[in-house]
Amino acid sequence: MNIEENQVPIVEFRNITKAFSGNKALDSVSLKIKKGEVHCFLGENGAGKSTLIKVLTGVIHADEGEILLNGEPVVIRDIRHSRELGIGTVFQENSLIPHLTIAENIYLTGEPKKCGVIDYAKMNEETVKWGRELGLELDPQRKVLELSVAQQQIVEIVKVFSQSPQIVVLDEPTSSLSDNEIHNLFQIVNRMKEKGVTFIYISHRMEEIQTIGNGGSVLRDGKFITAIEDVKKKSMDEIISYIVGRPLDQVYPQRKVKVGDVCFEVKNLSVPNQIYNISFTVRKGEVLGFSGLVGAGRTETAKAIFGALRKSEGEIYVNGNKVEIHNCSDAIHHGIGLLTENRKEEGLFLTKSVAWNTVSASLKKIKKHGVLNFKKEQSLVYQYIRALNIKVPSVEREVKYLSGGNQQKVVFAKWLSAESQVYIFDEPTRGIDVGAKSEIYGIINDLAEKGNAVIVISSELPEVLGVCDKVAIFHEGHLVKIMDCKEATQEKIMLYAIGGGE
Repeated sequence: MNIEENQVPIVEFRNITKAFSGNKALDSVSLKIKKGEVHCFLGENGAGKSTLIKVLTGVIHADEGEILLNGEPVVIRDIRHSRELGIGTVFQENSLIPHLTIAENIYLTGEPKKCGVIDYAKMNEETVKWGRELGLELDPQRKVLELSVAQQQIVEIVKVFSQSPQIVVLDEPTSSLSDNEIHNLFQIVNRMKEKGVTFIYISHRMEEIQTIGNGGSVLRDGKFITAIEDVKKKSMDEIISYIVGRPLDQVYPQRKVKVGDVCFEVKNLSVPNQIYNISFTVRKGEVLGFSGLVGAGRTETAKAIFGALRKSEGEIYVNGNKVEIHNCSDAIHHGIGLLTENRKEEGLFLTKSVAWNTVSASLKKIKKHGVLNFKKEQSLVYQYIRALNIKVPSVEREVKYLSGGNQQKVVFAKWLSAESQVYIFDEPTRGIDVGAKSEIYGIINDLAEKGNAVIVISSELPEVLGVCDKVAIFHEGHLVKIMDCKEATQEKIMLYAIGGGE
């Protein structure tokens, strides 16, 4: 390849504009992506990153502007056409078919054939091979509905890589992955980059951007703000200031909360084949972190407390009183709220409005004689829209039309409006941009200051250490260590998480 060919961007957007209901999601965006680089799209939720990706992949069509691939203008008809052009995409929300197997999902519409018949043996063999490339043993005949969110994300990534694309879009690919799985993914990205594959990478995790990224483009409110030649040469504060349009002085708020008496206690909680004899306490004003590798039992413990998983034994105490929790309604009645990891399937009514979702766990507060008080509902909804800076054209907008980050904020609003005594937040900043993360951390701090017990489940160790007072570390269904965050380090937490330590 000669120098002139190297200078031609593999992807170029020229004046891309896209509006929804009169609101511009993209406003004359122009940017270039070099061949063989990991190009990072940077911006808050609603900045236009995902919309630009959807234009590139043919999911939607721009109102104005053009796309050039290798210097040639193209009109991308649909997602199938984008694949034919060598573009593979791992979207933020998975597109797998639950009742099909892993192999059937990976090779959907592109199954290997022998004498005109699908070669299942070959398909299963190739699935296992690609899984091992990502450091995971995949059972090709296992159905997707049996997989965790993290495992489904791995399948999405394997599915794209198996198509041998020239351009790969990774939209929040690590949001459900463990540190080890992220490391393996980055190794694959670097190997494919050496072969000339170009990546467009979207992530709210700044550490990832600076680890894997090369060039970058910053979007804000649907507009192109600036290009970054090399993200590794920019400080995290610089990048964040580009993204939010202002300096972000402090990501994690100072913890100055006075911790009181024990107000929440779990004793010997067990779920067959999932968690074993889990015991811990949380004091008023205390934030307890749950840490561990994916599948270690953190989420299962939260669901068992909330009544979403049936426990075989164990006792739960709220303010010293033993409570019986057989289902989620019991948990809500006793002042326990759970923000789930999987917002689409477990946290939201996607076809209902923002207003409906916000008050769905606090209907008693806005009812009088069994009738909903519309004024109270509207007041409550607008209170949390303002507090969480939820970007929505109307409170009657169906939640399914919101961005992933704004959907997450609506789930947060639901449990804040319920005014629980015990808050369990499972990956509360998943899919949330850096500006909103700081707001979420402040809300967690405020909840603690009001004397609530707060549990934060997070796969991001800096987040655990920055937000929590103590950290409970899980390994293979067991709670193996509780440490004060003042004494804990990422290395110490990881040592216990992988089965080391005492």
